[in-house]
Amino acid sequence: MANAARLGGLAVAGLLTLAVGGLALFGQLDDVVSEIGEGAGNQLARAGFAVQAVDVTGAYGADAHAIVAATELHVGDPIFAVDPARIRDRVEALPGVRAARVARLLPNRVAIVVETREAYALWQVDGALNVIDREGVVLAQADPMDPPELPLVVAAGANEHVTEIVEALGHYPLVRDRVVGAVRVGERRWNLRLDSGADVKLPEGEVVASIAVLARLQAERGVLRLAAESFDLRGSEGELILRIRPDRAAAVGLQEREA
Repeated sequence: MANAARLGGLAVAGLLTLAVGGLALFGQLDDVVSEIGEGAGNQLARAGFAVQAVDVTGAYGADAHAIVAATELHVGDPIFAVDPARIRDRVEALPGVRAARVARLLPNRVAIVVETREAYALWQVDGALNVIDREGVVLAQADPMDPPELPLVVAAGANEHVTEIVEALGHYPLVRDRVVGAVRVGERRWNLRLDSGADVKLPEGEVVASIAVLARLQAERGVLRLAAESFDLRGSEGELILRIRPDRAAAVGLQEREA
């Protein structure tokens, strides 16, 4: 009699599983569970439709653990109480995640596929040093004493235009290798700070062309080795105005002119 009861229970569970599978196949299960309420979800959970694992694809280690934590799911939660859209929003709220897709894998798993944000540059603003991605989104704070080897942009708005200056410099290694940082001026143009301490003043809207001129002058004449306080490219096309350091100018009897 006990065996018969057990077999009966197994038969009911089997039929329930088949019924649930059929409803899921035809996309009607969520509607049914929604209509019959939380009790039905708990009953299905006891029949095996409960969260047992969260699978993360596209992130690893600590990042994957952070994604799982952001879901706020626990082992044993009814699988049909899992709202993929809500989970997606929680995961995409993480600074290191660009986009996420979430799906329930019946009977007991949740799958999350993420596209992560990659470190692209350092952004210094208001005394803070941040790691940002190519869209300017802050991923984490950087250690000022041991920052990662990434291009540096400085000032408000620099993060929003970071790809403009990083990609422009990438075309001209002769200039890029002398640049220690790019400063956004008035949220409209760039100054390049060189390893010599001099500034290169770039015109608004002509970043690539101006850096190309500077690269040519560096290749032909080594201008970036001059003891200048600034190199100004904001004049007419191809014109470079040098402001010599006051001590050097005085030594050779030159009079400074404001650039």
